Amino acid sequence: MSQALELSETSRTIFADFIRLLRSELPDVTQEVVTEIRKSIPEYNRSADSAYDQILRISTELLLAGFLDTFTEPGAQLTQRDETCRAVGQFEAIEGRNLDHIQAATRIAFHIAWRRTVVIAEREEIPTSIVSSTVDAMLVYLEEAVAQIRLGHQQATGHADVRRREDRRRLLHLILQQPAVVPEAIEDLARATCWWPLPEEATLIAVHPEAPCTRAALDADVLVDLDSAEPALLVPGPLTEARHGMLHAALSDATCVVGLTVPLERATHSLRWARRVLALAEEGVIKDGSLIPCQDHLMTMWLLSDPPLVEELTRRHLEPLREMSDGQRRRLVETLAEAVTTRSTAVDIGERLKIHPQTVRYRLRQLESYMGDSLDDADTRFSLDATLRAVRLRNRRNPGRGTDPRG
Repeated sequence: MSQALELSETSRTIFADFIRLLRSELPDVTQEVVTEIRKSIPEYNRSADSAYDQILRISTELLLAGFLDTFTEPGAQLTQRDETCRAVGQFEAIEGRNLDHIQAATRIAFHIAWRRTVVIAEREEIPTSIVSSTVDAMLVYLEEAVAQIRLGHQQATGHADVRRREDRRRLLHLILQQPAVVPEAIEDLARATCWWPLPEEATLIAVHPEAPCTRAALDADVLVDLDSAEPALLVPGPLTEARHGMLHAALSDATCVVGLTVPLERATHSLRWARRVLALAEEGVIKDGSLIPCQDHLMTMWLLSDPPLVEELTRRHLEPLREMSDGQRRRLVETLAEAVTTRSTAVDIGERLKIHPQTVRYRLRQLESYMGDSLDDADTRFSLDATLRAVRLRNRRNPGRGTDPRG
């Protein structure tokens, strides 16, 4: 395509000045386009250092500048534009999307560029004929760009790697199937359809259903299912530094949990534990975030694995305090929890609770009078320790309940 226009000498001078003015606006227009696309299309609203943001920004800059270049260099080849557009189309296919989002993004870019063109033209009193010709050329350029995006999408969709992705999703389902299938069935599918060498160990990742993921950043041997109600990834082997960097690039904006590295036949357990930690993050028991290490929260997961049992243990352990007022029971349980779970001195407990050590000693004597010698029994102390820790964890998701142990 060439944007060379039949203009008089005077009009050519005006037109050249107009193009220079438009070029001077490129940084602002690019920023406005990127901002509006991220605001209007949630799938593209990723962090500033993500692959999405870089692709969006670089593509916008290249396409806008390329359009103006066709005027200053009428014989310029559009190779870079076409390659960029095909790459964008391929990226969309790899991410598992149709062309709806990228076509919406191109419409946003056109409307912003058109609006800025009109504003400059009115301000500089550019003749209507020049403005009209520029906008017409913009539409043609856009249509050609979209055609190249469509071509890139079609090429990627038909590529063996993209077709293989569905085979690997089925393989992931087979590995995680319960009851477990015989190993030979997994080996046959891995060998016959997706050329996936079976690893001895695997690391499972549980992903929040609404979390964004950049599939293009994932290594080719990662098994992926992001379309189910409970999205998951399987990374062959342990998480090396390179693997962790890969996951960060793909899931930096996602709430997700890195499961334990386990033998492949135990992958379903790793994912089950990772999903439990993910649920605890959603409940506010542990801090939410990206790539939460499951291994850091094993005890929390275990202590809260059976909430009704925690309530029953709490009721049994604290039965001697049942007749107290709510306030008195709360204060004694708070002190009891510190004494049992930390084994600290009265001075240290007082510092943590912000009360005088003598008050701590008084409360401990009260507890001894109510609970007798049960606190001297090692098994009872262990059970009470675990129960009070579980109560403390449980109350994180229900902060309004304070330290009331009754549930």
